[in-house]
Amino acid sequence: MPREFFAEGPLVRLSREFDVFGPMSSDPEPWMTAELDQHAAAVCESITRDGAAVTLQSLSRYLHGFIDGCRERGWDSDSSGYDWETLRLLAVCRLAKEHGFVR
Repeated sequence: MPREFFAEGPLVRLSREFDVFGPMSSDPEPWMTAELDQHAAAVCESITRDGAAVTLQSLSRYLHGFIDGCRERGWDSDSSGYDWETLRLLAVCRLAKEHGFVR
């Protein structure tokens, strides 16, 4: 199945915004690499737990559900630094790039 690239999909927009301050296009420090690896593994495990594959659709659904949960808890993305939610979002963006869903 060919991979699809959507120029204005939610993963693309989020990845573009996180490129501004996140470690998406440069080599992150070792602690951040470890954190992102753990978050990415947790995201993949969550998606594949019931036999689904990591696809553009499944990753987008995960992203929407995660953001909805953040909103319900009152998370504010204006906080400085890399909190748990920010690291999880960066991991989702990195997974999208690694799987070829965004450029």
